Amino acid sequence: MKHAVASEWVKLTTLRSPKWSLAVYLGLMIVLAFVYGTVPGESQFTAPGFDPVGLGLSAVPLGMIVLVVMGILAVTGEYASGSIRTSLLAVPDRARFYYAKVGLVSLVSGVLAVLGVVPAFLIVQNGIGEYGAPAAPATAGHVMGAVLYTALLVAFSMGVATLLRSGAATLALLLPLFFMLSTILSNIPVVGEVARFLPDVAGGMVLRGSAGEGELGAWSGLGVLVLWTAGAVGAGHWAIVRRDA
Repeated sequence: MKHAVASEWVKLTTLRSPKWSLAVYLGLMIVLAFVYGTVPGESQFTAPGFDPVGLGLSAVPLGMIVLVVMGILAVTGEYASGSIRTSLLAVPDRARFYYAKVGLVSLVSGVLAVLGVVPAFLIVQNGIGEYGAPAAPATAGHVMGAVLYTALLVAFSMGVATLLRSGAATLALLLPLFFMLSTILSNIPVVGEVARFLPDVAGGMVLRGSAGEGELGAWSGLGVLVLWTAGAVGAGHWAIVRRDA
């Protein structure tokens, strides 16, 4: 496993697209944090139901898309270029190769999420001043939950990408789901009861300071996302072990 992880590290640090993804992610998180921390007026801060935790983590859903794309390309780029055959010759144990890639990219995404989420949250809280979230363990839990949310969605997307083996197909499936479909389905009365268990919707509950009546809580929502991630990674394992390269 050590050599497989080292091989994936070399790929991740030498290819151009991951480097750009990392820079874009961190830059985007900081820019969005300044926007969310300065644009809203005082009337919004004093409005009933104002959620300073939710505002502080508003940049997370958009920023994490950059890391999701990076994870998808880390998988599908090898199929597109044909280098997957070389990689599997170097690491004949396909399961080891697969988990080294998914584990490393997810771990790197988690570290980057710490570097992106924490400063972004603090920038927003500084911008809204006295209306900010209390410095309490619960607030820190939501921030760390946002980091887990990002890393889990990257692993989930890599599992789907391994199953589909196509960057275009994976992006066409997941980006509309993360940006539009989940929100639309959640607002349809009957369908919304099911849509709240979609991976991004359930996991995204940790980005809110409090849940409404009948909604999943922050950690139960993350638990649902863990199940989705385990299912997607398991499907990817089946695909890479059972199907020809």
